[in-house]
Amino acid sequence: MKLSHKLFTVHLLVSFVLLLLVGATFEFYASRHFQEMADRIETEILTVLSYELALEYQRSKNWDEFKNNPGRFEEFIQGALKNRGDFPQFHAPQAPPFPPGKPDPSRPPPLHRNITLYDAGKTRIAGPEPMNATPKFRPIRLHGQTLGWLALHPDKGLPRPGKDLFFRGKSEIFYTVGIIVFILAGLVSYGLSRYILSPVNKLMAGTMALMDFKFDTRIEVGTKDELGLLAQDFNRMAKTLEAYEALKKQWAVDISHELRTPLSILKGEIEAILDGIRPFSPERMESLHSEILYLEHIVEDLHFLSMADAGALTMKTEPIRPVEILKTTLVLFETRFEQEGLTVVNRLTCHKEKISGDRDRIRQLFSNLIDNSLKYTRKPGTLTLADRIENRMLIIVIEDSGPGVPPEAVDKLFNRLYRVDPSRNRGGGSGLGLSICKTIVSAHGGEIFAGTTKGSGLAITLKLPLI
Repeated sequence: MKLSHKLFTVHLLVSFVLLLLVGATFEFYASRHFQEMADRIETEILTVLSYELALEYQRSKNWDEFKNNPGRFEEFIQGALKNRGDFPQFHAPQAPPFPPGKPDPSRPPPLHRNITLYDAGKTRIAGPEPMNATPKFRPIRLHGQTLGWLALHPDKGLPRPGKDLFFRGKSEIFYTVGIIVFILAGLVSYGLSRYILSPVNKLMAGTMALMDFKFDTRIEVGTKDELGLLAQDFNRMAKTLEAYEALKKQWAVDISHELRTPLSILKGEIEAILDGIRPFSPERMESLHSEILYLEHIVEDLHFLSMADAGALTMKTEPIRPVEILKTTLVLFETRFEQEGLTVVNRLTCHKEKISGDRDRIRQLFSNLIDNSLKYTRKPGTLTLADRIENRMLIIVIEDSGPGVPPEAVDKLFNRLYRVDPSRNRGGGSGLGLSICKTIVSAHGGEIFAGTTKGSGLAITLKLPLI
């Protein structure tokens, strides 16, 4: 069952239950109110009859008139109440004619069938005998003397012709209103469920679009509730996937370019040697060997990054001193520094600070950073290394003297295969070195980012958590 159908059904059930509760409450309080009203009127009727009978007794001095003529008692009761005119609700209402021989259920039974007259000794004079219950007596007094008793039969009660009609009319009104309310509740529930689930339907459609690789899909939801927040998260996810898709395509293009260039050189050189166009010589073999080494370097870098993406990068962690490893790495590059005309300014002081990491990966990190500086720093130039401790983090800064990078390129330096100058030849590297550095630092729980220096150079900052 669809969620919209479930919400619609729940709303209808709630509306139905509420109508039942309202109906039961109405029935209870209406019946209670009517009962109280009827009891009060019955008491008033008995009071009026006892007063009229007392006057009748005073005139006749006895009850013989009612004892010898029971019909006279019936006429007296009806005449006394009719003359009073205070109890219209106890008169039979007008009703449509019924076929002969069939009683009209809306008409009340005669009033005298529910009241009995007794003398002072409670001997019945007129009216019906009580059945299966003790009647409720009302004294008939005159000048403080009890002349007789009126009894109301609890098993019969006074005729209440208005009760059935009252509840019948109110029930008809209630059920009519209830049906209308139920229909309106159904319509409102249907519209409300569609309105509430409209963002959900949009999210479902957007999800299906993402499954079809339509990463430019966006959802417009005007609400600010949880569904609106979910739609915003969906749009951010779609934007991220779109960016990753673009990076993947660019990655494939760049990788194919990086591999195609040395392969084309190798193919051309070998075919030229085989065709006798170029002579086979040690110099030619050395050139081919350098191309193979370059290919091997690219493949190793790609393998490293793919292992990191798959979470399969092996790390042998132990307490190590990163600054000591950096100093050792600098010694390995001394010859190249002299050849390239770079001066190293060593301001490293945190030699004894330790981190938990992989010694070989940290050495690879520093080698890539120093090699990157050697490739892109203007000659002659300066390479400055400094460190400090902040918030239990070892911070190492490697600055060169320029020419630096444009401000818009700083945040992209660690992207894979990114080069500041697209026309730079492959002698400048494959564009994977800084990506590998970022992967290594992240694996050690640290951060790495680039920035510009006052002298228009490039500064690479490392943050590694201390033990």
